[in-house]
Amino acid sequence: MKKLKLFILILLIAPLQLSAFEKGFTLGLKALFSGSYTDPHIGQADKEYLGAHFMRGMVGFVVSGEAELTYIFDAKRYFNYQTNNTFSGLGLSFNLGVGQGFSGQISGTQRQRFEINGEKYLKDIEVYCRVYMTPVVTFGTAVKAMFFQNRFALGFGLGGKMLADPQPTYELYTNLTDEEVKFMYNNGHGPDFSAETGTLYIPEAMMKKMNPLGFVLKTSLEYNQPVISRMDITIGAYMSYTIYKPGYISLPKKIAMAAKANNKNVDFERDKIESFYMNNVDFGISLGLLFKV
Repeated sequence: MKKLKLFILILLIAPLQLSAFEKGFTLGLKALFSGSYTDPHIGQADKEYLGAHFMRGMVGFVVSGEAELTYIFDAKRYFNYQTNNTFSGLGLSFNLGVGQGFSGQISGTQRQRFEINGEKYLKDIEVYCRVYMTPVVTFGTAVKAMFFQNRFALGFGLGGKMLADPQPTYELYTNLTDEEVKFMYNNGHGPDFSAETGTLYIPEAMMKKMNPLGFVLKTSLEYNQPVISRMDITIGAYMSYTIYKPGYISLPKKIAMAAKANNKNVDFERDKIESFYMNNVDFGISLGLLFKV
């Protein structure tokens, strides 16, 4: 029993005696678990064109993977420090990732008139649309400040996010009751706001005109725990902001028909929505392995 306890104690202490990688190239393979908040922005004229009185964002959950190649400029050689106990150097990294994407929006009209069972009242209609895209490709570069013998890394990066899914899936629902949905539908003469899930079809002509690329700003904090001489476990937290202007938009058929019912001149394939930005705030944790190359 004593030998077993001693063996476990050695396993726990041994990694603490190893130092993180001090210089040269490292390769990180990470899984990223993210919350994603859509931050839409649109001008008043385009909002009226779409027939919406308001537009807000929603939160979703996505998972992705990332490979990151980093070169560490150690503090002793490149910055003339005597030790790397506090400041350990700078890292220049390049990353490439693939995973899921999310876009969620709440839009609708205010003070819509209803008459249900002889009762007349006004209500704001809220339409919830959640769109999931796979794959989404990310890439970029970052500078990392390394601390405490490279155990901690504080990173700041720039990059891009490319939407590569021609047929994303969506969930559509509202805050209306069944009776209110039936009242709005009016036996086929009004918009259909019943809940549904489906595939968002983007015509080829529109795909050629839409901008698939967003600009990403990212910050991260990572902790590297040595396991063996050429491998660390890396755990981190990150936050990024994506600025994305699609130019043209594609909507579920029900929403597109509701917009056309409000404005007969609406044509999403023809008209560019100049002021619309579908920005995203992504935040979460990363878990992976870091190898000495």
